[in-house]
Amino acid sequence: MATDTGFGKVKLFDDFLGDVIADQYSTGAETGGSGGSTAITAAVNGVLRITTDDQTDGDRIALTYQLNWKASDGGMIMEARLKNVTAITLRTLFVGFTDVLAASTIVEMPIEMLAAALTTTATDAVGFMYDTASTNDTWYCVGVKADNDATEVDTTIAPVAGTYQTLRVAVSADGHADFFINGKYEGHVDNAITASVACTPIIALEAQGEAAAKIVDVDYIYVEGGRS
Repeated sequence: MATDTGFGKVKLFDDFLGDVIADQYSTGAETGGSGGSTAITAAVNGVLRITTDDQTDGDRIALTYQLNWKASDGGMIMEARLKNVTAITLRTLFVGFTDVLAASTIVEMPIEMLAAALTTTATDAVGFMYDTASTNDTWYCVGVKADNDATEVDTTIAPVAGTYQTLRVAVSADGHADFFINGKYEGHVDNAITASVACTPIIALEAQGEAAAKIVDVDYIYVEGGRS
């Protein structure tokens, strides 16, 4: 009986080495002020720095790749090691999968939270969300499937300024999702995303109401999915 090889998976791993990001990425920053930036910084091991502008207009900035993954092809995984730099205040951060690429001047924050209520802009998305406008300033496991919000899970784990965390979301072939922080299982979300929708990995950052830039450093990203 023939068996598949390691090439049976569609994989992306980027350690952000060198001096510029690959042109396959789609990045965007809303231009209310300086527009922010997404750029590799000179650091041991390679680091991608995502920075909002320093205005008070709630600007967003995001890194996406391409719509190369579908859960229905055998599941998909997105993992990123990242940290909030200097502070964790007045921001929204989303890490996971979504169905829309970042454009040069229009950036979609897939899922946000106000108090205890989700606000979903994406039609289909799944991932970790941290929003200081929420009741609890902690990482939530969230998803939206065909404009229907999944029931979120509060991990009760908060980011720590200047400290890396490894976030991993694993989506099954039928669109359910499991979530891990620093290798530890933290939650499950049923019906997190439409399994047949083409997705891109995304790291999206939004500044909230303060004239100070928000900064996130990304050490690496890893994406894996089945091959159709």
